[in-house]
Amino acid sequence: MLTGSLQIKNNTYYAVLNLKEGEKYKQKWITTKLNVKGNKRKAKEFLNELIVKYGAKEAKSDDILFSEYLMQWLEKKKNKVEITTWEGYYNTVINHLVPYFKPLDLMIRDIKQKHIVDYYDFKFKNGRLDVKNGGLALGTIKKHSSVLKNILNQAYLEEIIDRNPSLKVQLPKKDNEDTKGKFLTSKQANDLLKIFRGHRLQPLVYITLYYGLRRGEVLGLKWMAIDFENDSIKIDHIVTQTLTLVAKDKTKTATSKREYYLLPEIKELLLNIRTEQRKNQKLFGNEYKMNDYIFTWEDGRPYRPDYVSKAFHKVLTKNNFPEMRFHDLRHSCASILYDKKWELKDIQTWLGHADIQTTANIYTHISNSRKNN
Repeated sequence: MLTGSLQIKNNTYYAVLNLKEGEKYKQKWITTKLNVKGNKRKAKEFLNELIVKYGAKEAKSDDILFSEYLMQWLEKKKNKVEITTWEGYYNTVINHLVPYFKPLDLMIRDIKQKHIVDYYDFKFKNGRLDVKNGGLALGTIKKHSSVLKNILNQAYLEEIIDRNPSLKVQLPKKDNEDTKGKFLTSKQANDLLKIFRGHRLQPLVYITLYYGLRRGEVLGLKWMAIDFENDSIKIDHIVTQTLTLVAKDKTKTATSKREYYLLPEIKELLLNIRTEQRKNQKLFGNEYKMNDYIFTWEDGRPYRPDYVSKAFHKVLTKNNFPEMRFHDLRHSCASILYDKKWELKDIQTWLGHADIQTTANIYTHISNSRKNN
């Protein structure tokens, strides 16, 4: 497998690749054009991209290590899918699949169902890469499974392997309440809003909880989507983030593009935010980052998705509130509508689900959680 390192020359980072020429290796120095001070992370990203690029050229499809084919597949996918999708692939391949399979030295033709099963089991128990110990959530492993199936299916289409060994492999099962979505009742939702009182996220949490918005949808709210005269609010723009921050006038699905009635208290809340923004525009002057987003910092910079999630968890922890994901505010909206006796189809429309089965699954979880309480 192609390897490389960062070296410093004339106060500039260089990516040094160990390229194979016949039976020998030769170093290739490539300048990153980045000064040493404050650019180590960018230099590492530059090196990783070169390893992917040159590794794909170096690999031979008829006799290739699985870890090398992973890199080759990743390079082929670049510029063929949306940047956020590719970055999701990148994270899975670079941070999980390659580190696991590279030490095994398995040729792609030797990958069996057992190896896929062992990978899922390992990640389920020991897959976290952050400061916390333990395994990955089942939803994350499902994403890994999807990537693996895609990769091995490509190898099958290229006639490198005779069959895709991942197709019939079942994912691990875990009955752990910590991995399931949380469904707050109306009282619990009010308790949640109380602990955010005075926090800059309170308006955002309130709107998310009331309308059942996805994180990208609430962060994508713009003033042009608010009609104060006719009391309506449109969901037609999203902000997402994997590694790169991406804003687009396109919702997750066609049914995700929807319009709501502007509740009086939310209208008042938004008017207060607009007034505050106008004050900040005068205060910061030319330093203000002009844009049309509703949820911004004092200097006009829009909130980033990762900030919202981290700040949300921080407030919960500080107030000893039961752990939940920001996305569980969307689930809790469904829960409150369920308690108000809304029909399944109406909840589907309100949340913008493309498939009613998605709503039905949430409906079932809510029903079961109510029976257990």
